[in-house]
Parts: sequence; C-alpha cells; structure tokens
Amino acid sequence: MKEVKYQDFSFSAHSRNWQTARPSLCQFELTFRCGLHCRHCYTDCYNTASYASSELALKQITHILDTIFATGVLWVCFTGGDPLIRRDFLDIYAYAKAKGFIITVFSNGYSMTREIAAYFKKKPPFSIEITLNAAETQLYEAISQVPGSFKKAIFGIELIRKYGLPLVLKSQITRDNFGEFRKLERFAASVKAQFKPSINLHARLNGDAEPCAMRLPLEDFVKLNGFQIDGDEGCSGGFRKGAAEVHRLFQCAVLSGDGFQIDPQGNVFLCNLLRKPSFNALKDDLRTGLRRLLDEMRAMVFRSDSECSSCRLRGLCHSCPGKAYLETGDCEKPVPYFCRLAKDYLASKQNTISSAKNA
Repeated sequence: MKEVKYQDFSFSAHSRNWQTARPSLCQFELTFRCGLHCRHCYTDCYNTASYASSELALKQITHILDTIFATGVLWVCFTGGDPLIRRDFLDIYAYAKAKGFIITVFSNGYSMTREIAAYFKKKPPFSIEITLNAAETQLYEAISQVPGSFKKAIFGIELIRKYGLPLVLKSQITRDNFGEFRKLERFAASVKAQFKPSINLHARLNGDAEPCAMRLPLEDFVKLNGFQIDGDEGCSGGFRKGAAEVHRLFQCAVLSGDGFQIDPQGNVFLCNLLRKPSFNALKDDLRTGLRRLLDEMRAMVFRSDSECSSCRLRGLCHSCPGKAYLETGDCEKPVPYFCRLAKDYLASKQNTISSAKNA
C-alpha cells in the first residue's frame, strides 16, 4: 500500500467533500458532565445531574455515528464536558474507530484511567487534547473549584505520555492564570506536547456572562509574545467583496459546509455558540437537515442598524454573532470588549510598523 502524507490526504479528502457538498468534520458533545467546575467554562451551566439524565444512550449514539459516516464525514471529535466521564465511552470510541473515523478526543485528563489509556495504545486516536489551566496545585484548583483535581489531571497526562499517545495541551488564558502563561508553555515542552493557548472567552450557554469578566485586558494580551488574535487573518475577506457580502451576519467557517456540531441530546447545529437553527439527528435526515441549516444561515443578514454591519474592523474583531447572542441576547449587538480590543490591537500594529520604519 502506498504511503501518503497526512497533509496531502487531508487536503484531498476535504477537496472531494467540498466538490460534492459533503461535510468532513463533526464535533460531537457526548456529555456536558465533567469532574471539574472551571470558573470560565461555558458549558458548566449544564454540568448537572438533571441535564445528564437526557443524554443520548449508547444505541442512539451509534445510530448517529452511522448517519454521520454515511454523509461522508471522516473526522470526529469527541468532546463535552469531559467525554471520558461516560461509563460507555470506550464502547462509543471502539464503535467509531471500527467505522474508520479519524478521532480526536477533548478532555481535561481528570477522568483518564489506565483502562482508557491502554485501549488508546492499542487503537490510538489521531490526537488527545487536554486542557490544563495551571501548572501548580493551588491555582489549578482555584480555577477548577475541585479539591484534588490537579493531581488527577496530571496523572491523566502522565498516562497519555506513558503510553506514547499523541498529546496536545491547551490552556484557557484568563485574568486568573495570565501570570502562569510561560510556566504552562514550559510544562507543555517538558511533556513534549504541542501547546495551544486561547484567550477566547464568552458567556455560558445559558447566557450567564460571569466568564466575560475574566477576559484579558489588551495590555496583558500584547505581552503574550507571538500570540495572535483569532480572526486576525481570514475573517476579513468579506470586506473585499460586494455590499451584500459585507452585510452578511456570518463571515466565518460555519458557512463553508465543512463541519457541524452535535450536542448530548442529538441536536445538530453549525455554530457552537449560536445553537439555533438546529434539528435533531434522531428525528430528521442528516443530509437534508444540514442543507437546510446552511441555506438558512447563509441567508442571514443584519436586520438592524448595528455598528457591526458596516464596521471596517470586523475582520480584526474577536466577536461573532454567537458570542454577541450569549452575552447580550442579540446576534447583531456589538460587544464593547471586542470593539476596544480590535481598535487597540490595530493601533498597536500600526505603532509597531511606524516604529520599524523610523528605526
């Protein structure tokens, strides 16, 4: 069998699906349950026993995986909450692996067990992405709000390393742990893991805006040497097109048709934050539903005189209709934090360029 570089395979597979209007990616939230209650977590509002009782059963999940596979999807990400907390996680994983999916697992390591790690060793995922928000006990547990959680998370990371599994370490950088950034970077290097920090904070799925107070001020943001704002490149493309394109509400990857999301009840949607419009994968045909969602969201335009509709900095702005909806209840309403961030960030870039020219 001829070997092909992953990069070439990925490009070829995505290209084929784009040409036939088929999705390639699915992010599947198996549960909102999690052993932690991180202060900034946008799904923790649903990390409750009552919500867990309505989660999909194993048989329902395998049925949905069958329909996902039939649409042409190759890449599946199991996330949550923490998907490892499900007692049937390995049954779900084994089924998806046998179907031939390329699987990524998002976790915090807290519920990683020897059994799971050993199974991953036999049938490894493409990647395991572990969120670690501090490199020492006191701060980690101040963020997670669970005593003893740091030791368990580190044990999970050690198991992944012991079995030689592909590891990525992620950190949500907030006012709480900004001072730990370099320490987290060094920890990731010590365990030979790629380090993926993020400043992407928004309100919780129930509209609770408490996490927004933990966003970094710009002066701290620019101290993260080489760290780029999401959307610095790529989201501004609409402003080089016609007026209709500028007025479009969404200017992000959700309109590409390349991927979709599924929540723990089987609801399918395109935007991880703006979860309407949607349909249920157990009740509706997946292909038909996805086409309907794409048509509906591609047709969405600004219906108010929102400043965002004509803002020339929208390509630099870290906001989006989903974040605006969660924080303000209105998809079209500007979020002052992101407005300031875009303006100040542009000014800092211009000052840097000016200083370089004058040097």
